[in-house]
Amino acid sequence: MSVAIKEIHVQNLGPHTQFSTELGQFNLIYGHNENGKTFLVEFIIRSLFRHSAQWNLRTQKGKGKIMIEGLSNGKAVFEFSPDSSKKLEDYWEEAKTGLPADFSKLLVVKGAEVEIVDVAGGVDKNIMKRLLSGKNVLETVQKRISKTIQESQIENNVINGPKRGELSAKTKLEEDLTSLNELFEQIDRGYSGGKRNMLLDQKRQIENEIAAMIQAKQYLAYTVDHEVKRLRQEINRIPAEKIQQVKSQLTLYRQKDLEYKSKQETQRAAEERSEHYEWLKNAREVYQNSLQKVVSKPRPYFLILAILSVLSGGALTFFELPIYAAFSLLGVLVFGLLHFKSYQNFLNTAVENQEVQNLKNSFAEKFERELTELPLILALLQQMDEDYNTARLLKKQLDEDLNQLHASKLSLSDQIYELIGERKEPGTWDELLRVSQNNIKKLEGRLREKELYLAKLGVDPSDYQTQASNGVYSKQKLDELQQKLDEIDSQIEDESNKFASLKQLICQQTADDIATDWEEVIGHLREKREGTLRQYKEKTAEIIGKLAVHEVIKELKKDEDSKLLAGLKSKEVQEPLFQLTKRYKNIYLEEENLVVSDEFHDFRISELSTGAQEQILLALRIGFATKIAARDSLFLILDDAFQYSDWQRRRLLMEKIVQLAKEGWQIIYFTMDDHIRRLFDEAGKV
Repeated sequence: MSVAIKEIHVQNLGPHTQFSTELGQFNLIYGHNENGKTFLVEFIIRSLFRHSAQWNLRTQKGKGKIMIEGLSNGKAVFEFSPDSSKKLEDYWEEAKTGLPADFSKLLVVKGAEVEIVDVAGGVDKNIMKRLLSGKNVLETVQKRISKTIQESQIENNVINGPKRGELSAKTKLEEDLTSLNELFEQIDRGYSGGKRNMLLDQKRQIENEIAAMIQAKQYLAYTVDHEVKRLRQEINRIPAEKIQQVKSQLTLYRQKDLEYKSKQETQRAAEERSEHYEWLKNAREVYQNSLQKVVSKPRPYFLILAILSVLSGGALTFFELPIYAAFSLLGVLVFGLLHFKSYQNFLNTAVENQEVQNLKNSFAEKFERELTELPLILALLQQMDEDYNTARLLKKQLDEDLNQLHASKLSLSDQIYELIGERKEPGTWDELLRVSQNNIKKLEGRLREKELYLAKLGVDPSDYQTQASNGVYSKQKLDELQQKLDEIDSQIEDESNKFASLKQLICQQTADDIATDWEEVIGHLREKREGTLRQYKEKTAEIIGKLAVHEVIKELKKDEDSKLLAGLKSKEVQEPLFQLTKRYKNIYLEEENLVVSDEFHDFRISELSTGAQEQILLALRIGFATKIAARDSLFLILDDAFQYSDWQRRRLLMEKIVQLAKEGWQIIYFTMDDHIRRLFDEAGKV
């Protein structure tokens, strides 16, 4: 069973004039405070569950419907509203799911209140007994056992107890059975003797032979019909039109494959001719830019003039001409500065000079000619442009064609696999299709033969026998046996007319008319005795069974605490406890108190902080729900259940409900918290 809320529709509910939504596996309903989330949660509770008073709901109900799917294998969707007479618990009881009456409290957290019951610590021993020990199931079963049975006992293979109810009905059936047995004793003494008894034996023998022959015929018809169905399935599995369709697709696939290979050769040739197009395109820009920056190595004119100025200054100083010597020194500075600037310009363009040289070397290596000028690059680019564009266009087309060919090949492979039931190489597909067509023709011939033979047998499908018979069907033998049976029936009727003394007594029991045939009257009497005997056995078995169940329930009730402890130690309860707290690894009962423990200490839940209590109670709620639901998956409605948890704990809680959603549980979370909304967005994307 996988029960989930499919749709919600409400009108005039708090701030909601009208609200409708479809729900999936993992749902977040977000809105700011006072936007009506709690009204919506309360509407769901009123619509789905009995005893809504235990939730402390507000008076406003609103109108609308909740659509639930998964309650049965028949009707897909069920409608619930606050005024609907049947609630989820009613469907669970009808389906005998064994879910306890308190189970609905586990499915809903309202208004961030994670307590399961309104007691200190949020949970008590009594509620856990109902949820984990099966107490409610035992009480439900025991209510179906009457006080009469509960006060009875079996002594020396005799049922003793109050002479009322089931025991009184059993005594009445015993008396009726005794009266009927006495009548049969009289029939055996007066009616069932001599020649008639011998004829009845012969009749039973012939009827058995006829029954065996008919059973053999019915089994034969069953086997032939089974073969007819098998042949039809075989033919339908490999329809002729399907084979022809696959053959046409195979021809088209091979034609497209040839076109692809031709286009591939054209693309490869164009690509080879335009192999260095991209390099040449980049080289043109580099070459053009570098030529504008290249500077020749400077001549040493300014350096020579500077040296001459130094010598002149020295000579003028020697001849004591200081003014002229000063002009010479000024010339040294001017000519030295001009030489330094021209040499610096040369050094600054050294990189461009080297790059041009490298480019020329690469050009010579790729094109086996010397790069002398820019127009040579432009001419080569113009020459390669058409091939380059053609190669790119064809490559794109080839990628699309290859994807289409691959898809066609996979489709053909799947279709041929559907036809023959195994994977084969494409080269064998033609032969496989031809063989399949021949097989269909053979199967159709065999089918016509079997259908004709089945029609001759003339057995209705409702009379088919699925078990093989010891005999072999023969139409001639069956006709002979039927003729013998008619003759014996005539002789038995003659003998029956000789007896009339017991008929009146028997007719009083069977309510038959006195003119009814003897065989029919005795048959009715036999049916009544068999019915009375069956009722007596059923009533006796019912009493014994209920007594046994009553004793077992008494023993089970004595062992409730051990079952409760086993439930608390189960993986379903222990695992979410640690996953959500990352601290507490064990939970157990200490008298009436629920205790959790880590590696160092034990703590009563009622004494823990509010945040820790909320984590533990939410873990217990999830653990109890998954354990009770067993392999089934239901839904959890969480109204800001993480609101009072810190951000780290919220991530732990989120991981757990994501795990539940992956296991098939439907999660519906209501919040006004932006952080929780972001956590849901992150998890929801996955």
